[in-house]
Amino acid sequence: MQLKNTPLRRLKTSDQAGFLLIEVLVSIALSAVALLALASLNAAALRYTKMSQYRAVATLLASDIGERMRANKGRPASGSATAEGFWAGNYDYATSFAGQAGTVSPPGLRCNTAGSVCSTHELAALDLAQWRYQTRRALPEGSVFVLRQSDAVAADVWIAWRDPRVAAQDEAPARATECPGGLAVSDPSIRCSYFRVNL
Repeated sequence: MQLKNTPLRRLKTSDQAGFLLIEVLVSIALSAVALLALASLNAAALRYTKMSQYRAVATLLASDIGERMRANKGRPASGSATAEGFWAGNYDYATSFAGQAGTVSPPGLRCNTAGSVCSTHELAALDLAQWRYQTRRALPEGSVFVLRQSDAVAADVWIAWRDPRVAAQDEAPARATECPGGLAVSDPSIRCSYFRVNL
């Protein structure tokens, strides 16, 4: 009886060993696919975390220029008096992204001593230079674009930066209208944040 059952047992054992090898290969393949999906998810999470960080910095910078404009609002034109400060458009800055590639040069008058007597225009020039310098340092190739609203006590502020890691195909529709035309942006790696600052 044992001689008859021995070949049958051997056949079953060898068949099971083959199936076990196939199961191991399939489980390795599934594990590899799962690990690739996790790696891709991790890369996307890092990209969006960095984008969120840049947008948070841009929000702080927009708040900074808003406070500077509020402090130097000046007065609107009335009668023979000319407009000053914010009302005169001294904070308007409409240079293209490529035009802001160089270093930010400080204005001639620093307005930083007790004896300094600065006009609202000179103070606005200093504010803009300091703010542009901070933007350049805080964001990669940070650039700014500011336009005063003529019909309201408000300004439109755009802060732009270069971020090639975030410029993916899944963000292409959002990129179309986020930068103003005056910045002349054609590179998809340049991102913009828009803020409306009400004074």
